[in-house]
Amino acid sequence: MTAALVEAGAFKEQPFTVVDVGARGGVASYWSVFGDHLRIIGFDLDPDECARLNAIDPRTQYLPYALDRQSHRRTVYVANYSASSSFYRTDAAYFDRYTAGQNAVVMSEPTLETTTLSAALASIGLYSADFIKVDAEGAELEILQGAQELLPSLQGILSEMRFTKKFCGCPEYWEVEKYLREQSFELYDLDVYRLSKKALPYPYLYSNYFDDGRPAAGPSTQGQVLWADALYMRDLLGTAPTERNLIVAACLFEIFGLSDCAAELILAHRDTFGALVPPDQLLDLLVPEVKGQRLTYRQYMDRDLVGDSLLRPADGRRFPEAVIPQYDGEFVAPWERKPESMWQRILSRFRKG
Repeated sequence: MTAALVEAGAFKEQPFTVVDVGARGGVASYWSVFGDHLRIIGFDLDPDECARLNAIDPRTQYLPYALDRQSHRRTVYVANYSASSSFYRTDAAYFDRYTAGQNAVVMSEPTLETTTLSAALASIGLYSADFIKVDAEGAELEILQGAQELLPSLQGILSEMRFTKKFCGCPEYWEVEKYLREQSFELYDLDVYRLSKKALPYPYLYSNYFDDGRPAAGPSTQGQVLWADALYMRDLLGTAPTERNLIVAACLFEIFGLSDCAAELILAHRDTFGALVPPDQLLDLLVPEVKGQRLTYRQYMDRDLVGDSLLRPADGRRFPEAVIPQYDGEFVAPWERKPESMWQRILSRFRKG
């Protein structure tokens, strides 16, 4: 659906604009659906990393600014694992109980001049954006508080959040949640991350590495839930949104695996979307492939949405065989599908047999 709207010129006059705070390693690949109609402004504390990223894609601009709720001087605790560097010093005694304990060992403590996100963007002539991602190792609330002038233009926010102050004394989930609800955002999704204790480590979710190439610990398949990436969006139904905000919101809903929310917007504002692409075509594009079947929106909605076996898992199972192909524990947009896992291949043999 998003690709069809982009092709129809939805962002020809004004590119889809993403602000990425904590952009080390580059931005997420799902933004590629916007093609040339994309502008990304990224921030990272490391000037060398910003220079490296700036050389990769002309649609992006990375700035080595230290962001906070106000302009002042603040100590940065540069960690052994670079991506764990933060304005907050990790409690070594507490964190060393986990397999990732060595990641947060402090290597240096420089003091940096900080500025607000609103001021940093204004310095390059940007006063609005469509979406912001904030991953600042505990400083997310302060950065969002320093973006007061930017927040009204945003349709979505993806923010890392911590569930305990034992880590480093940073604001907890409920504090960020309270602030964003006051700005008329609502929680739409929560992708939780776990760390296992050294007493019995679980396998890792990702292959993380230190800057020198040594393997680094990271989130585990099981263990205590310690932090999450939280997706916040605006509920536009019952409001008077602009045409652009409607289209931006629908695209974001699809990108983050919330096609039901995108369909709700299209059904409520058929004329707005119809000026670009026939609404029925957009709805067809949103229907997920379920258990290998591709249906139109009408075919899908005509089924028994409660009792139909197509929409139900195997009895007694919480996570059955791949019901929706892009789901594998984290959301993967349809345009960047991953190869089948061994488990999926085994299950497909049983279905064929």
